[in-house]
Amino acid sequence: MVQQDNHNANALICMYNSESKCSGCELNESLKCKFEKKHLRSFILSFLIFAIPSVFGMILSGYGWFLLGWIGFMLFFFNVWESRILCRHCPFYSEKEKILHCIANYGAYKLWNYDPKPMTSSEKAQLIIGFLILAGYPLFFIFIGNQYLFLLISIAGLGIFFGILLFRTCSKCVNFSCPLNRVPKTIVNAYLKRNPVMKCAWEAAGYSMEKDEF
Repeated sequence: MVQQDNHNANALICMYNSESKCSGCELNESLKCKFEKKHLRSFILSFLIFAIPSVFGMILSGYGWFLLGWIGFMLFFFNVWESRILCRHCPFYSEKEKILHCIANYGAYKLWNYDPKPMTSSEKAQLIIGFLILAGYPLFFIFIGNQYLFLLISIAGLGIFFGILLFRTCSKCVNFSCPLNRVPKTIVNAYLKRNPVMKCAWEAAGYSMEKDEF
């Protein structure tokens, strides 16, 4: 089994090389493989396009107290569930620090060990289910509260959020096995060649550099 402890895994992933070693890398323009605050800000602001009208819609629907349930689920999802099924497979998770520093789930405490293998089919299915609960929770209460204008605004905001996510984040994200990832296979292969620990784990899971599909 190829699995590294968080205390030394970061030394095996090229994203934690010094800037001088990364300066000539041809992947710099193709991937968001170094943490930058502007990438995190973009993710948060795009999520707020959905979250803000959803919060107002729930309050106006008379279900404001149920926001506590939504917040509780988000804390559980981002810090425990998503962290296990998605984040621990990401190169950002390999950093030796116990707090995650990445372009999306920044600040989560690392409960799990970094696992360089790609996500399993079960983990991918769980992620989609988690996203549906996360997005559907406020929409359900807005709907039964008859706040249809805020429902439409929230749905539009959700569409904008996922549009930005797919075309600006997922198209350059190094968590390649995520079902939303849109990085071309040629770029994935080039990154794996630079990171033998990931390459070995992926090939052991059935990934082929030659085949078009995984």
